[in-house]
Formats: sequence, C-alpha cells, structure tokens
Amino acid sequence: MRPVQVKAVYFDGQSARAHDVVLSLAGASLEVSGDSISRRDALSNLRVSELMGEAPRLIKFPDGAHCEVRDHAGLSELLAEGGHRDGLVVQLQNRWRWALAAVVIAVAAVAAGYRWGLPAVSEWIAFKLPGKALAQMGESTLSYLDQAVFSPSKLSDNRQQALQKAFVQLAVPDEIDAAHVIVFRDSPVIGANAMALPDGTIVVTDQLVSLAKHDEEILGVLAHELGHLKRRHSLRMLIQGSIVGAVLAWYVGDVSSVAAGLPTLMLQMRYSRDHEREADVYAARMLKENGISPARLADMLARLEQAHTSQTAQQKKGAEEPGFSDYFASHPDTHERIQALERN
Repeated sequence: MRPVQVKAVYFDGQSARAHDVVLSLAGASLEVSGDSISRRDALSNLRVSELMGEAPRLIKFPDGAHCEVRDHAGLSELLAEGGHRDGLVVQLQNRWRWALAAVVIAVAAVAAGYRWGLPAVSEWIAFKLPGKALAQMGESTLSYLDQAVFSPSKLSDNRQQALQKAFVQLAVPDEIDAAHVIVFRDSPVIGANAMALPDGTIVVTDQLVSLAKHDEEILGVLAHELGHLKRRHSLRMLIQGSIVGAVLAWYVGDVSSVAAGLPTLMLQMRYSRDHEREADVYAARMLKENGISPARLADMLARLEQAHTSQTAQQKKGAEEPGFSDYFASHPDTHERIQALERN
C-alpha cells in the first residue's frame, strides 16, 4: 500500500517565511520534509484544527510552528491511518442529523430565554434600580407628557383632594404600600385613562373621572395602577425592550439613556396578560379588604372599553390618523378580565 503523502505549507513560528513541505507518517509520528525543513513529532503532541469549509486546516507543533493544509481529504486519510481521531464536537458537526439537532436546540434555547429568561432578568433589574434612578425616570417622563399630550387638570382642587384622600384612606392588601402620588391631568388626545410611572406617580385624566359613575370605580382604577407600581410593570417592559442599555445603566448608575425611551413606551404600552392579571388580582384584594366590590373596577373597565371603541370607530370613519387613545387600549382581553372581577 502506497504511503499517504500530503502537501502543506510550513511556518517555523520565528519568521513569516512559508516553506512548501510534504507530510507523511512514520509510525505514530508525523514527518515534515521540505527543501530546508525536516522534523518528526508524535501525533499525540500535535493540535489539529477542525474542518471549517474550504479554509486550510492547521497542524500546530509544541514549539509554536504550524502547517497549513488545504488537501482536506488527504489529511483526513493520513490522520486516520495514524490513529488520530477528531474530537466529538467535530465529528457531530459533520453529521447532518446532529447538526440539525443542534440548530433545533439552539432555537429552543433562544425561544425559552425570550419567553422566561428575559422577563426574569428584567424583573430582577427593575427591583435593583435605586430610588434616585426611578425618580429621574418619573420626572423626565411626566415632563415630556405634560408638553406632548397633557394640560393642567380642569378639576377643582376640592375634587382632586377628595379623590386623593379617599384612596389614601384605603388599606392595602399586604400592609406594604408602594410609595405613590396621584396627579390629575386633562387630555382630550388620550381620553379616559390612568397610568403609573416608575417613580410612583399615578396620572389620572379628567376624562376618566368624568366617565366614572361612582367614585369607587375611580378607586378601583387607582388600585389597579398601584398593582402595576408594586410589580414595576412599566419599568420591566422598558428593560425588556432595551435589555443591554438597561443593564449598562444599572451597572454604571446612569439611567438617562433608559429614561429617554420611557415616554414613548408609556404612549404605546400594552401590558402583557400576566401583568394585567397581577394588577387585577391586587386591585380586587384591595377593594374587598375595604368593603368595595371588585365589580366596581369591572364596570369601569367596561365603560373604558366602550369609550375607546367608540373613539377608534370615529377616527376610522373620519380617516384620521390613529390617536393616542388607540395606543392606550393597553388592557388586552378586557372581557375576560371583567368576568374574572365579577366572579370576585
């Protein structure tokens, strides 16, 4: 049987000069021979790179020298004859079934990370952010919204104070109250709505107050927003949307870049089903502990849904651009939520 010989290019590791050589086997050793090169090394002492398409494979020697081999088939035959075996990973890469399985596993891992890992990391970061960072986010967000979509409330001071006092007097379910302050704003653009900013500010529009048939309905909405606050839902959603920037901001203590994206988020936010469910459960518990039926919140949700649906229909009929009221239809599966609250 004719000995296997493979052409290669040898570099001694001392200079950039390339030497044309021939590789062959001498027992359990690799022999390198050329015009001015002659060496023999045990195969067990050599490192052979894996096959990467048409790229040359490298054979690295203990002293820093290496060979580049483009004859992949010849090198594989030579190595096999010498008893050399590629590592398990290299072997699996060359089998399409295993390669396909690796792709499937990788896709599944990415999907699982997005579904469960990213929310978990976002929640962890959200509760690690210091109060100063939350205050900065809340102030900048409210300042932007006051310029873009809000105007001063037209409610009387007595009316505002009465609603604030009524909510402050309510007992909280777990005896740990999330720091918050209630402010009122007028906004025909947004319409009837309320939102919780990361710093604890709960914004209530005049339109929501006007839409309510009973103050307990407003208290139900406030309890729901307090539930969002306690679980830092808006902040978690922002972090999920800009996870890298949020991590860096948390690490270096500069949240300006993250805070810059919060106003836009607040204008387009659609809470997840889990977030809405958590806030509803919290609100229902809070209302019941204060002798108020959770159906009050359910009635308000139904009225809000009707108001948003009516406004959206008018916008479409008039061929207008979608208003912020569309964006603030931020409570998916409203009918299911109403039914759950009524069962409570």
